[in-house]
Amino acid sequence: MKLRITEQNNIDTFYGHGKLLITSEYFVLDGAPALALPTRFGQSMRVTTLNAKSNLLYWVALNNQNKPWLNLVFDTTDFTCINAKQDEAIRLSKILQEARKLNSAFLVEANDFAVETRLEFPNEWGLGTSSTLIYCLANWARVDGYELLKNTIGGSGYDVACAGADGGIVYQLKDGKASSEPVSWQPTFREHLYFAYLGKKQLSSEGIQYYKTKLQDKTYALGELARITDLVLACNDLPGFERLINEHETLVAEQLKMTKVKDSLFGDYWGSVKSLGAWGGDFVMLTNTKSIDDLRAYLKEKSISIVFSWDDLILSK
Repeated sequence: MKLRITEQNNIDTFYGHGKLLITSEYFVLDGAPALALPTRFGQSMRVTTLNAKSNLLYWVALNNQNKPWLNLVFDTTDFTCINAKQDEAIRLSKILQEARKLNSAFLVEANDFAVETRLEFPNEWGLGTSSTLIYCLANWARVDGYELLKNTIGGSGYDVACAGADGGIVYQLKDGKASSEPVSWQPTFREHLYFAYLGKKQLSSEGIQYYKTKLQDKTYALGELARITDLVLACNDLPGFERLINEHETLVAEQLKMTKVKDSLFGDYWGSVKSLGAWGGDFVMLTNTKSIDDLRAYLKEKSISIVFSWDDLILSK
């Protein structure tokens, strides 16, 4: 079914930033305060109200190369997808249906709608393809983004908080309720911080499932991660920061019986390396006191070619 736009009433636009979780990965699900940063890359959503009245929602998702990776049509009476049955269509149908449950007035008018989403980063990078979508859709539907996430994809919600942030945040679940506090975390040593993509997508759902089955008593870890996060925010020197992230990596590795990324991939690296988010994929943070050329040459030997400086990747106020 092809979309034919003849007349349009109005266009609404929405935007969500990508995310990186600096501290308390996994344990943020159980209330550990987590330092998280929005990225310069995100996802936009453009919603066009059409003059036709066929109860149709046309959905086109563009990747960072401006090429469509989804082209779907939904019946807005119940948000069933009428032209595809792949997993993405089923998942998006569920999100739209949940938005209607949270706001019974969402898209009940007769007009047709056309949605175009556009990613600014490759899908596989793990910077928040789903969370930026949830954030944008929640704003469009005028519903709570945390509730929409909880009832569909699941997760702690820090990524949804990052989508709407314009700088660093400390995110925490308090009695199951999301709390996001802005922080001005722009460390004096940030020119020595780099972010590298490991080249393999890590499914957050798999990481969360492993975490939930691996550890029963999290009291000690939650307290230690809260302490480390506070110290990271107050740290003003690179050696002190390296000690803290090394301590953080050791704690999570011991608690979850996992191998630290430096031990598995960067044993001969001169600085510190920290996993970001679910371990085993996506991005890592590296401290570097040598030149960027030295770092790139080292990573090239590990078949890692995507590396960003702080200013290239992190959104700052």
